[in-house]
Amino acid sequence: MRFNKINNRVVLYKERLNMKQLNNISTPKGRKVFSRRILFFSFFILAVIALALGLWLKRIVDQEIKQDNIEKEITTEKEKGGVRNLHKKYKDMIGWLEIKGTGFSYPVMQTGIKGHHEGDWQYYLHRDVHGDYSFYGTPFLDVRCKTDSDNLIIYGHNINGRRYFGYLQNFREETFFKEHPVFSFTPVEGKKQDYHIVSVLETDKYADYYSFTDYGNEKDYYGMVEKILSHSKFQSEAAKKMKREMDESSAEAFFRKYKFVTLSTCRTMDGRDKRLMVIGCRKR
Repeated sequence: MRFNKINNRVVLYKERLNMKQLNNISTPKGRKVFSRRILFFSFFILAVIALALGLWLKRIVDQEIKQDNIEKEITTEKEKGGVRNLHKKYKDMIGWLEIKGTGFSYPVMQTGIKGHHEGDWQYYLHRDVHGDYSFYGTPFLDVRCKTDSDNLIIYGHNINGRRYFGYLQNFREETFFKEHPVFSFTPVEGKKQDYHIVSVLETDKYADYYSFTDYGNEKDYYGMVEKILSHSKFQSEAAKKMKREMDESSAEAFFRKYKFVTLSTCRTMDGRDKRLMVIGCRKR
């Protein structure tokens, strides 16, 4: 009984307190105090948001400065000692990729194989050449590929400002496509190789183009090359020449006559399922 009396008094006190607060708000003085509290709370929330935004922007700027320094460092090392010497320092590096007449020039890594972060073929998706976290990542070769495969599939991020593989978005414009018909790939154990662009494809990550690494029979190889050429946004001179050659020869005669390199990135900044592929080829 005594507990119930105490509890009732507490409830009654709370009700009176709430009524008092409501009465205070209904007066000019109360409304003024209440408005000040709301204003203070709003400023506090805005300050927290501004601080969080500032820290986020600082992280982006710091990351960009770090990435710029890494690019300068590794490019200087390449110019001094060549791609082969770079491989001695960066064990996961398998080659160097460039688009002629542009600033597009990056190392290409490969992991997921024995002795190279086995089981994690996307190791460089968010890492720089040193293995540290990087929003930009580093271009990397599909784990199914070897440097002598029929088609080397190289992945990279679609970075805002058209950096890294974001630069490939330029190939969606026909003028740029025609002005930059060639890119090069230099394997660590070989010489620089030029690849003439034969296709620019807008597709999705489930497309069967991603199954094209090595084909063991003439029919599959011929069929995939034909599909790559026919579905391209634009037709290059190299593509037209290859198409004529295919029309004039059999699947057996055409089999593995060309080697391909496919550059793949997200088609949109949100990175969902849409993909952009720029495909180049050279005669073996």
